[in-house]
Amino acid sequence: MAKFCTNCGAPVEEGQNNCTSCGAAIGGAQTQAQPNFQQPQFQQPVQGGVEQKSKLVAGLLQIFLGSFGVGRFYLGYTGMAIGQIAATWLTCGLGAIWPLIDGIMIITGSVKTDANGVPLKD
Repeated sequence: MAKFCTNCGAPVEEGQNNCTSCGAAIGGAQTQAQPNFQQPQFQQPVQGGVEQKSKLVAGLLQIFLGSFGVGRFYLGYTGMAIGQIAATWLTCGLGAIWPLIDGIMIITGSVKTDANGVPLKD
């Protein structure tokens, strides 16, 4: 009968100290016809290995801290965030209306994706 690694289930040759697949110490390799192990279950990333960002978080950050570009930095729009900071400071605070309106638009769904094109979650 064949031996299998108890960690990953890979076949183990006689006399090996470590599994060639996972590197685990062999000590108690199972002797049976088929390995008896379960593959770990991982959640699949939403899209392209990138987590979705929250629409509500982005909108609230933009409404309350938009003068510092925080909501747009969160979504990955660095250039727009810097523009909002500049508009707020160069107009002595009057430019803060832009981030306020922008935050409302994010919450209402007018902004649908982050800078990487990943859809925002509700």
